Amino acid sequence: MTRCTGARITVLDENFIDILLPSTPRIRRYNMDQHFNARYGELLAENGLCFLVETFTEAGSTTILFDAGLTAPVVLHNAHRLGVDLHDVEAIVLSHGHPDHFGGIEGVLEAIGHPTPVVAHPDAFNPRMIVKPHTTLPMINIGLTRDGVRKAGGHLMEVRDSVPLGPGLLTSGEMQTTADFELEAPVGRLCVHLDGRVEADDINDHQVLGIDVEGHGLIVIDPCGHRGVVSSIEHMRALTGTEKLYGVLGGFHTGHPGISANRIDNTAKALAAYEPQLIAPMHCSGFPLKKAVAELAPDAFEMVTAGTVLTIGDVPADTRTWR
Repeated sequence: MTRCTGARITVLDENFIDILLPSTPRIRRYNMDQHFNARYGELLAENGLCFLVETFTEAGSTTILFDAGLTAPVVLHNAHRLGVDLHDVEAIVLSHGHPDHFGGIEGVLEAIGHPTPVVAHPDAFNPRMIVKPHTTLPMINIGLTRDGVRKAGGHLMEVRDSVPLGPGLLTSGEMQTTADFELEAPVGRLCVHLDGRVEADDINDHQVLGIDVEGHGLIVIDPCGHRGVVSSIEHMRALTGTEKLYGVLGGFHTGHPGISANRIDNTAKALAAYEPQLIAPMHCSGFPLKKAVAELAPDAFEMVTAGTVLTIGDVPADTRTWR
């Protein structure tokens, strides 16, 4: 597969904002200078993820959205503040059918304003629930429907395999958990299949995004870690044939109640062992994993919050202005 020569990742939705974090040569942050400036204004944060991913070659560029946040108003507000023109989006990839990742899809599609391919696993649309000792959360993905996506302007591509989206840019397709310590997962998740069976929800629809940058290596965006972030990295290394991991970012699913210290410690050690340039636990990763990664790989660890713009490789000058 042809690699891209550079990539730019803009975080349009994430759980946190931190206006005190400084910018660096590879990371531009929306900080105090913008937040308290009436010309620009504050960003918003909520429990969700949405990435604008741009990849570049000498021949041109590709622009996609990976996930659509929890709500469209937050994604659209932040896109406006960051000077992002959503009309440039050529496709949307939904990582899986959980509301903190698909919630804004219809409003975002309407804002894009043109027919847009939406890549999703078919199981993302199966009814799913969470059963807890004190309550049941019925059909947590009730807001994700095929008709809703189509009416908003999305052209569904329901696929189980990897999809190439541009030079060096591809989805993982279905994955397996291959690291033993990542088999641990929260209990009580159920899925209703098309034939009416109610079974434990293995979240087979979960997929990650890979960006293979010439001369730098592989970037893996794992939005929620349902297969385990280490297993996701190994899957993408095998799929792309690129051994060198430049970086990994996203939600690593180590912040949920009941996740053991064993999984957290082993995840941090495995990530550090790759010796990447970037490790950015976000969203559902939790403070203990962030702390562990920061201690084991201080030069690679980054806090990536809403408004972060990350650049790797040969990237054209960012003409967007904060607005």
